[in-house]
Amino acid sequence: MARKKVPRALAPFPSRRPVEKAHHKTEALTEILRDIAAKNQLEQPRAFYSMREVATHFRVPFSIVSRVYQRLEQEGLLSRVRGSKTILQGLHFDRHLSVRAFVGLPASLSAFVTLQDYRMFFIRLRRELRLRGFAAATAYFEPNEASTGGLSGRLKAYEVDTVIWFHPSKEAKETALRLADLGIRLLGVANDNFPSIPCRYQVRREAATRALLVDWKTRGVERVTLIHSQDRRSALAEEALHTLLDELEISWSAKNYSGHRTEAFLRSLQKTKSNGIIFSSSAVASKFCFRSPGAVTDVLEAHRVAFIDGPVAMPFTIVPDVCVDLVTVDWQLVAERIVNDLISQDAFQQPGPTLFEAQPQLRVPLSQFVQSI
Repeated sequence: MARKKVPRALAPFPSRRPVEKAHHKTEALTEILRDIAAKNQLEQPRAFYSMREVATHFRVPFSIVSRVYQRLEQEGLLSRVRGSKTILQGLHFDRHLSVRAFVGLPASLSAFVTLQDYRMFFIRLRRELRLRGFAAATAYFEPNEASTGGLSGRLKAYEVDTVIWFHPSKEAKETALRLADLGIRLLGVANDNFPSIPCRYQVRREAATRALLVDWKTRGVERVTLIHSQDRRSALAEEALHTLLDELEISWSAKNYSGHRTEAFLRSLQKTKSNGIIFSSSAVASKFCFRSPGAVTDVLEAHRVAFIDGPVAMPFTIVPDVCVDLVTVDWQLVAERIVNDLISQDAFQQPGPTLFEAQPQLRVPLSQFVQSI
């Protein structure tokens, strides 16, 4: 069957911006093209500028443009078809296409930008859905959209059959009720033990965290400092970690980060007398890496450090050649299982939950686990 013709009616490029003088060309060009794409989205797909046009207009290497287009494709704005044009996705799905089902993926915009594990779940799942014949639309949202009718209204407009919600926050309860009223099926994927809505799939980190701490204990790490942030991790999760440390008879103390000057906080952490440091939240760890990567590097070089909520990225700097302890998840395995269950309908027929166990990674180079940005 002939491929459906996609119209091309984009306006000329805006005035050239000084991308060549930007601190980080990829980030600057991504911001520009993301803004152009959002302003030009219509109900149905349309052709977008070619990579060569972008490279010529903004005077940047083709390799940078390719990297930017790949990122915008992962975000759901663009779609590149081999032997054809780059497509700017429409606001609505084209239901004349032959697809298994239409899947909506709500994603917190702030979490997607800052948290590597959060972002990797969506990248792996979107790719697997597309490879297996599903149409997927990522709906980026702010917290107020989830607690009102904004997010459910957008998902309804996308005409999705199923919503897969990863790491649902407390605001998800309201949207879940609205989706049920609309007849849209919802599959939750919990990334901790205390999800705000019932979840068909759950990622468990307790066994991996215990194995990591047992290794610490056998190697003489008997006193640790926990880095907490009141607005970044649930009190129940923190209590579970405290209980585990007490069971293993590892002495611990907590340092709470609540808006201090980041570099000063990290410098004080560097001087701690503890044998080890545990970042229980990847969100606060990522904030440190973004704001004061040099100070973070000094902490990593001075102490044995564990990131039990997944690896963290260090944008705009060279990742230090240091070893850390991690608790990691095979997101490709998670994506394949969810998509297989969608095809077989086990996602809706099996009582669940299906559990995915994280794995400990002991004394591994951080650079091997950092996603390129």
